[in-house]
Amino acid sequence: MISKQLLNIVMLIEIGLLMLAVGLFFAHGLWLFLNQRRIRRLTEVARESLAHLVTRGTVNVDDIDALRQLPNNVQVMAFLEMSRNVTGAGKERLSFVARQVGLVDRAQKLCVSRRWTRRLRGARILSRLGVVDPLVQQLLSDPHPAVRAQAAEWAAAQPSVPVISAMLTLLADPATQARFAVQDALLRMGGVVAEPLATFLERHTGRAAEAGLRVAESLAEPSFMPAALRLSCSEDVGVRIAAAKLLGAVGDAAAAQRLIELLDDDDSSVRAAAAQGLGRMQHWQAASLLAYRLRDSAWRVRRAAGLALRSIGAPGVLFLRRALKEDDAFASDMAQQVLDLPTAAASG
Repeated sequence: MISKQLLNIVMLIEIGLLMLAVGLFFAHGLWLFLNQRRIRRLTEVARESLAHLVTRGTVNVDDIDALRQLPNNVQVMAFLEMSRNVTGAGKERLSFVARQVGLVDRAQKLCVSRRWTRRLRGARILSRLGVVDPLVQQLLSDPHPAVRAQAAEWAAAQPSVPVISAMLTLLADPATQARFAVQDALLRMGGVVAEPLATFLERHTGRAAEAGLRVAESLAEPSFMPAALRLSCSEDVGVRIAAAKLLGAVGDAAAAQRLIELLDDDDSSVRAAAAQGLGRMQHWQAASLLAYRLRDSAWRVRRAAGLALRSIGAPGVLFLRRALKEDDAFASDMAQQVLDLPTAAASG
């Protein structure tokens, strides 16, 4: 049998361990509380120093020294917070101060770290500070998609020919996150990407071409027409849809003719995109063909054709009213739906 004395010893040990655990729990909580108070106090110091340096436009040695003495994590928080509220000259002064306190150097070292989380953090800091650095090209080919996506965001402020070329190659990136980030960055670069993008579209097909066409649609430059016409004949449905949308955005005579041909495409999504494009162009000459598509077996095509007729104006509305009296239930039902829509909804 286990002696009573042994049981008492075991109970005392358990009580001691419990008290130690409770003590450690409260000690940890106290440490967190005091540390958070310290971080808040130091952050206020950093905010005040940064505000003086950025808003006044003069370099105060005392403020620079105060920032240098702060912990690295406090510096990062303060600079990233300030970066959201300044642009132009203010962002340039913020970047200058970041160099003076060593934040830019540390971020650059993070960008070449073996750990992708550190590379991501470094790229994010340099991106928010608006630092122009050739490291962005290196990170655009990083093995991790999150880093590539962050590098693409950073590259939007560096629209040089090498950077744009590197970005265009990422339009076929298998990672959705990186691919969407690249498209967004190219759009933010603006018209400067039009010429290299047109050349890119002339030479590519598949996923890369589809992503490039979506960027081109927002720019809608006439230089995209040769590629749009070629890619509208692609075997890839997604590419034909994107090409049809680009043709509708460019909106010249050749685009209208090709969109009319795409109204007979085998895929309903392509036919719908073609109808949308003609409506976007307000190509009234195609009104009768769009009216015929009110009978299409695919609902999306009927709706696209109806909205296109409504956007054309009086000729389109006339065809919609005629469709109300037809025996075809598809055509009359869609015509009624479109005519009943408020003007704002129909134009949208």
